[in-house]
Amino acid sequence: MKRKIRAGVPAYTYRQFNQENKQIYRRLAIIIGITAVLILVIWFWGITFVQIIGGLNSKDAEESTDLNIPLTKPTFSSLPEFTNKEKITISGSTTAGVNVLLYLNGTETGKTVTDNAGKFAFTDVSLNEGLNFIKIAASDKSGETQEERATITLDKTEPALTVSEPVNGQVFGKETKNVTIKGTTEPDTTVFINSIQTPIYQNNSFSYVLSVSAGETKIEVRAKDKAGNTKTTNLTVVVKS
Repeated sequence: MKRKIRAGVPAYTYRQFNQENKQIYRRLAIIIGITAVLILVIWFWGITFVQIIGGLNSKDAEESTDLNIPLTKPTFSSLPEFTNKEKITISGSTTAGVNVLLYLNGTETGKTVTDNAGKFAFTDVSLNEGLNFIKIAASDKSGETQEERATITLDKTEPALTVSEPVNGQVFGKETKNVTIKGTTEPDTTVFINSIQTPIYQNNSFSYVLSVSAGETKIEVRAKDKAGNTKTTNLTVVVKS
């Protein structure tokens, strides 16, 4: 039987139209078939199938996040060389998410894990009087370890300070315009006279010329060492009016 062809439509166009329809039907059939298979699998396997898919995804996610990030050598943050505080905070940074051990004078005294930024901190670390040896050891899951060391001295003794001139209560003539303040201290110490820093000479002596006027002039001499300990001498001089 001959196929009827619509009037005004070329034969090749009609055949092409039918072929395109068949391709669409085939695609729909494939999609419906795959959907049906998935529905049957889920129906018979139920939650187990979902768990398998979820397990694969979680495993891939874990493998993707468990990267071999190089372990960075730890560093200290603002650790002073000298202090007069018996308890301090020791902080620093290294690779994120690694274990950090604190050793003080050869003994393990703390353990922590770095945060997402690689920061760590040990608070209220008790120091011994004198020199203290500090070691930080960072280790990752692979067993690699990186270390950093430092020393800090606990010094709670005030520095030596002697004022040789002038004498407390000394009286100067009315023509006096300046008074020279002299004295000695100990090495690695800073001296302030009325809050003005004074040069220290090689023999640990200091000398400062202070302007004075008629009447009383109060003088404060303060020595401060590297640990933050201070010693202060106060005196008064009088210029006749």
